[in-house]
Amino acid sequence: MKSLTPIVFLLAASAVLLISACSSQEIRLIHPQTGATVECSGSGFGLGAAWVENHIGDCRKRNETRGYIPLDKLTPEQRADLEKRGLLP
Repeated sequence: MKSLTPIVFLLAASAVLLISACSSQEIRLIHPQTGATVECSGSGFGLGAAWVENHIGDCRKRNETRGYIPLDKLTPEQRADLEKRGLLP
């Protein structure tokens, strides 16, 4: 029975770490031609933290195929054009 004690402890510690993980993420994308913006965000804890990462990634990919790009990936020319038109958030 003593040999089970370390295994039980490791399982309990792993369960605590798995349940206590948390995540909150957000990314803003902008369409360089129209200035329209999209926000992909989510938060979760425990097993939901992994879901948040997948959700954000899927949202980003889906909108990038529609021509949106993350705000921090704008080229200087795109940023200047959006600012000139008053469309940069």
